[in-house]
Amino acid sequence: MKILMSEDDPVAAKILQLTLERLGHEVVLARTGTEAWTAFDRNPTRLIVSDWMMPGMDGLDLCRKVRARENTSYTYFILLTALDTSVENFNQATEAGVDDFLTKPLHRATIQMRLRVAERILRFT
Repeated sequence: MKILMSEDDPVAAKILQLTLERLGHEVVLARTGTEAWTAFDRNPTRLIVSDWMMPGMDGLDLCRKVRARENTSYTYFILLTALDTSVENFNQATEAGVDDFLTKPLHRATIQMRLRVAERILRFT
């Protein structure tokens, strides 16, 4: 599956990109939320994995823009966070349209499981 990945930390981006590619996915890498939006607007993907905290357009802003874009198939949005996974943060992200969360540090088995769920849901949308 083609995945748009947005991560501003170069080391974290490389690790996640390699993990996703080893799991058999094609990765379109964006270093900022703005770069991710430009890539999505040009060629929408069905799955986005984005960091929450990025300079400029953060992951929530990116998700809101994706949700507001008309005439696009449903895009499953996974948010990466190193933030406290409090109910308040989950509510804020859910209100923005986020489908799922991955908490840093990331683990390959967790990533793989969440991607399987995303693929299963996208089959029905």
